[in-house]
Amino acid sequence: MYDTELILSDGTRFPGCGFGQSAPEPNDLLALDYDEAPIGELVFNTGMGVYHEIITDPSYAGQAIVMTSPHIGNYGCSTEWNEMLDSKPPCKSLIVRDIYAGPVADSRRPLDTQCREWNLAGLSHVDTRALTLHIRTNGNQYGVLVKRTDDLDEFLARIITWMEGCPPMVNRDFVTSSSLAQSHIFHPNNEVKARYALWDFGTKKSIIQQLVQHDIEVTVFPCTVPLKDIFVEGHHFDALFLSNGPGDPVTLSSHVDQLKLCIGIIPILGICLGHQLAALALGAQTEKMLFGHHGSNHPVRDLDSGRVYVTAQNHGYCVSKSTLPATTTLWLINDNDGSVEGLFDQVHRVMTVQFHPEASPGPWEGRALFRRFTSWVARSGPAQKTTQEVPYAR
Repeated sequence: MYDTELILSDGTRFPGCGFGQSAPEPNDLLALDYDEAPIGELVFNTGMGVYHEIITDPSYAGQAIVMTSPHIGNYGCSTEWNEMLDSKPPCKSLIVRDIYAGPVADSRRPLDTQCREWNLAGLSHVDTRALTLHIRTNGNQYGVLVKRTDDLDEFLARIITWMEGCPPMVNRDFVTSSSLAQSHIFHPNNEVKARYALWDFGTKKSIIQQLVQHDIEVTVFPCTVPLKDIFVEGHHFDALFLSNGPGDPVTLSSHVDQLKLCIGIIPILGICLGHQLAALALGAQTEKMLFGHHGSNHPVRDLDSGRVYVTAQNHGYCVSKSTLPATTTLWLINDNDGSVEGLFDQVHRVMTVQFHPEASPGPWEGRALFRRFTSWVARSGPAQKTTQEVPYAR
């Protein structure tokens, strides 16, 4: 029996069965702050599983995840699969067609149990095909989970008005809460080949793991730490790595201004949000997509080699191709819609990708790009010193 509803900001309603953290009743919902309520921007993910890694990806902060794969949860959850470095995923809710309720391995937790421990509200028995088509047609919008009470119809107009008061995604800061609170160093098991400073906007754990596996010592700095405090005398780094993260890159204008001082001084690498921030620092522009790319089956073409990677992606913004500066080479494109998936600028020493080469979840073929990242940094040479007012680098 349906006991919970998903209500969209345009008034569309999807009944279902709640799981995980219970959704609030209508009257209680209206008394909540937006940060406390299960309201988020609806995005659909086309992955065929690996729900745990998707839920724990910090890039989903402020969003409600709709899984298009109909059966979710059949192998349980394990904290070993966490992608966030924090203890709780920052997404707002999980919506599925059918949640598995059977037994799982002794070392794992059922998805329903794990969501309760995370205080994450979920909804099952939803027509996710109809919901996905609605998002594709109308674009991303807010959706909220609410208890299906006898008087819900009477509250509908008030709930929609309440949702209209939620600040738009472009005006909200999700990065600060998704970033580590303190710096942390990750050491490789083998001899250190290079040292990277990773500016954390909500990095995935698997990105750090891939760098460490290539014998890179990674020092993760919170996004609140200015670059002038990262590149100081005694801090010697071979590259600056810009992590993935949630939200609109344009809201991070102060970070972009800092990056402009580093352009051409030290090799800069970036993934997803980091790619967008580097592009803004180079002088390009970004734009919001209608419904974004979220899934593990997106084809990306290398314009140099002609090779096509099947990639994992999670972003709602992209770099505007027509605004790329003359020195920047369009390296990778999305074969579905032609959007920018990778940039290379030898003059300004920048190399970035929009998708997630570390996968997790997704196909592993993109992981070869980490070797290309590290080889390019090694060939690029040491960071340059300059008389301009820029961060110190080796």
